[in-house]
Amino acid sequence: MSNKVIGIEDTRFILYDQLDIERLFGYDRFNGYTRETVDMVLGTAEKLAVNEFAPTNKLGDKDGCIWKDTHVSVPESFHNPFLKYVEGGWLSLPETEDLGGQNAPYTLHFACDEFFYSANMSLQIYLGNTHSAARVIKAYGTPEQKKKYMTPLYACEFAGTMTLTETEAGSELGNIRTKGVPREDGKYFITGQKIFITAGEHDLAENIIHILLGRVEGDPEGTKGLSCFIVPNIKVNDDGSLGERNDVVCTGIEHKMGLNGSSTCSLTFGENGHCIGELLGPRGMGISVMFHMLNEQRILVGLEGLSQGSRAYLCALNYAKERKQGRAFGSKSLEQVPIIEHPDIKRHLLWMKSYVEGLRSLILYTIFCVDMEMVCEDSDEKQKWQNMVDILTPICKACATDKSFEVCTRAMQILGGYGYCQDYEVEQFARDTKITAIYEGTNGIQALDLFGRKLNMRGGGVYQTFLAKVKETIVESAKVEGLSWYANEVSRAVEVLEEVTATLLKNRASEDAYLATSWATPYLEIFGDVVLGWQHLWRAMVAQEKASGGGIYESVLKTAKFYIGSVLPEIYGKVEAISMNDKTLLEMTSDLLV
Repeated sequence: MSNKVIGIEDTRFILYDQLDIERLFGYDRFNGYTRETVDMVLGTAEKLAVNEFAPTNKLGDKDGCIWKDTHVSVPESFHNPFLKYVEGGWLSLPETEDLGGQNAPYTLHFACDEFFYSANMSLQIYLGNTHSAARVIKAYGTPEQKKKYMTPLYACEFAGTMTLTETEAGSELGNIRTKGVPREDGKYFITGQKIFITAGEHDLAENIIHILLGRVEGDPEGTKGLSCFIVPNIKVNDDGSLGERNDVVCTGIEHKMGLNGSSTCSLTFGENGHCIGELLGPRGMGISVMFHMLNEQRILVGLEGLSQGSRAYLCALNYAKERKQGRAFGSKSLEQVPIIEHPDIKRHLLWMKSYVEGLRSLILYTIFCVDMEMVCEDSDEKQKWQNMVDILTPICKACATDKSFEVCTRAMQILGGYGYCQDYEVEQFARDTKITAIYEGTNGIQALDLFGRKLNMRGGGVYQTFLAKVKETIVESAKVEGLSWYANEVSRAVEVLEEVTATLLKNRASEDAYLATSWATPYLEIFGDVVLGWQHLWRAMVAQEKASGGGIYESVLKTAKFYIGSVLPEIYGKVEAISMNDKTLLEMTSDLLV
């Protein structure tokens, strides 16, 4: 069975037709780019992903990581593609030339990242974490820290981690007990234990730099007293050379449901009293510093989920085209036909396709907003782009990861018994993607972020910016021949979203606050489906003019119509359930949950 790894045609449609990425090239930062340049970068990334990353995915899952005597070895097959990725300068692609980058838009960087995650998520995670660590040092580090740590991170000589979680401080970061004791030289003795640290120990790079959240001894309890520290596995001398091993020890790795090629580590810091770290950013501002890293990671995790859903969909599609079973619907012939012709299979595939492509548009649009905010000079416009990033980040993270896992399970269903077996990789895609709904803030936390924070952010300005942008698309698309009905359907969904939002916000400010907050996850699901309705309407509007020629444009148009007409209406049941304001949840005591 052929197994297409990535959906590069849809990526090109989003970049060129939907987002019109070429408008970025008019800004000084990106003026060296052309459509031909973007095509070349995408093509090169595709080849590296397909030829080097993809063949090692199943091997990495089988071999897994090995922990021995505090050290971790990644699957042997990972080393060669890792080196080729480093040689190609892919990690620093969106950075400036002085950092070894090529000034590429982050939109292009994320598009390429999807290829790598689709091909081998376990391997690409080491690289994604490293980029985020370099970026936070770039934003908050001193000139000396940038020279010692950031530059080698961008070059992949060092690898990076985000080191937050502790046994008694998972999502409640204020309970963190890791501490830093000031030294006379301005550095800190670090002591503490961390768990679930992705890529906390491995043998792909010569050093690992931990961006660690802790508390300077004596600082206030809770999140306001936290600070960020740079803690290397191997100490780095002022001239950039490596010194002695720091007092950082990997005490074990987790044995997980999936991502077996990615090391998830338990780490101890300063067990022997000799762990040295440096303060990163202002003391007591650790949450702000860490969230600079975490916000990129949350969109990136959405991309991880999408990548596995996309590959599972393509695998199921290829299988359904080749697998013959059963007669054609309504036919008396005994000739067997490919199962893609059966109505139930076709509906599953179209549902999967509509979510994969809608989510891809959403994530790349959100990163496009990051690019626009970065280059835009008008302060009001700059704020609008940032507003879109703020409100769409929890949607990217939660909606993409939840729906992509469901795409994977539907792909398993289409393959039948083979989907449950290791003959094909579909079951691995499902195992690998599940964690994306859990780490970097569980999807329940994303729902609370949207409902409890983003809706009222900047006096409601973030939410209003989003609504204005969606309504602008609705007005424009209603003028396009053949799309007025679909524009009206999205408009109706937006009106219902506004109504349920107002109801929940009103209830949250009343005695029904607990009950209102209990609806945060269903509310995020409604919000996410409306967002995808908007994205599909936008896609349809762009594709309509060229759809008569068939190919990608007709595919985009038909998929968009299916989503708006057959999937989006599912929100109304959830809205009705919320509107009933049933109080049984309040009456249900914990002892009755048996």
